[in-house]
Amino acid sequence: MEGLSTPRSGRRSSFRRSLSIKLAVVALSLLACEVALQIGSVWSVTIRRTLMPLWELNAPTVPDSRLVRRGNPDHREHDSAGYRNPSRLRQADIVVLGDSHAYGPALAADGWPRRTAQELGRSVYNMALPGYGPGHSLLQLDEALALTPRLVVVAPYFGNDFFETHVLARRHPQLLAGIDPALREAAAAEDRRRAIEQEVGRLFAVAAAQRAQHWVSSHMKLYGLARALRTHLSSPPATPAILSRDFALAAAALTPDERRYASPLDAGTWRTVLTSAYRHQVLDDSDPRIRLGFEAARAALLTMHERCRAAGIPLLVVLLPTKESVFWPRVRDPAAHPGLEGLVANEARLRGELIAALAAREIPHVDVLGPLRSSPAQTYFEDVDGHPNATGHAVIAATVTEHARRLLR
Repeated sequence: MEGLSTPRSGRRSSFRRSLSIKLAVVALSLLACEVALQIGSVWSVTIRRTLMPLWELNAPTVPDSRLVRRGNPDHREHDSAGYRNPSRLRQADIVVLGDSHAYGPALAADGWPRRTAQELGRSVYNMALPGYGPGHSLLQLDEALALTPRLVVVAPYFGNDFFETHVLARRHPQLLAGIDPALREAAAAEDRRRAIEQEVGRLFAVAAAQRAQHWVSSHMKLYGLARALRTHLSSPPATPAILSRDFALAAAALTPDERRYASPLDAGTWRTVLTSAYRHQVLDDSDPRIRLGFEAARAALLTMHERCRAAGIPLLVVLLPTKESVFWPRVRDPAAHPGLEGLVANEARLRGELIAALAAREIPHVDVLGPLRSSPAQTYFEDVDGHPNATGHAVIAATVTEHARRLLR
């Protein structure tokens, strides 16, 4: 019996050795693939972009210690500096600074900076990024001037730039130099009571399990390869109805909770979904934080003018309105749009203050509110998106081109 059991035992032992060897080969092969992909992602932008999680690849900005957010150099439409340009330039005729309204729409060619470049026949380098304001533009100015431009264009947006500037000023107190200390203390006291980001819904929590999955998907390149293959083989995610570009779909998709800050407006040939309550909050300078952000933004623009003038380069300030102010003359029932009247009134008053400050320093500026309002075709999307559509960008480009041409003579 013992003699009969020996071969069977040997076969088991041989099988285990064979299996161990095969598993070791598989493990070493996977390790070699992971190492190869890690090295490839360092040296090749194409490999790195292919393996990145979509939420990182598609994000226009990434965290930054100096600017809070900076341009994402791995974005497919960005240059190596993280800005939305076909390539990084060493010299440009015009440099554009601003937020998402200057960054441009889904098709970069439709954006007013690219259109301005075409109409002027000049090289334009776009340094605008979503979430930026005049404070960011001031901190970018050295980088912009290094391109030895003939014109710098900065485009503050009334929708949330003062909020963004207040947030940035926490990290850069020098942006508040010369501003009334009492206002600074009042703003700080409000922030201690409740952070302004919470009030406008900009913060969200991420569960620990999601963070662990995020680490694996961001660092393990084999995981990234599998994800890339799955993405390639699957259908793209559906666009939410409220961003469908179709008024009827967007309006019907609004939940009762969403209607507290979003309201459909049908004015015949012009129709859209307004977000007046949110815009009113970030334009209400009875809140000392918004007032502080406005004054810091105004000071940043004046400082930019002085520095550009010292370099012998003109500065053109392009004032970008909210969608709500553009649609305001077409509103027949203001009460149906909570916050709209207050928003428009605050925006008009702050616009007047800013224009007066620019005019007093003889700083070239253009307000595109009138041209956007008077366009024969609607200049904004029909859904909740607050950015201009292709028509709106064409209107802005034509207006900017007219003023830029004078300054470039």
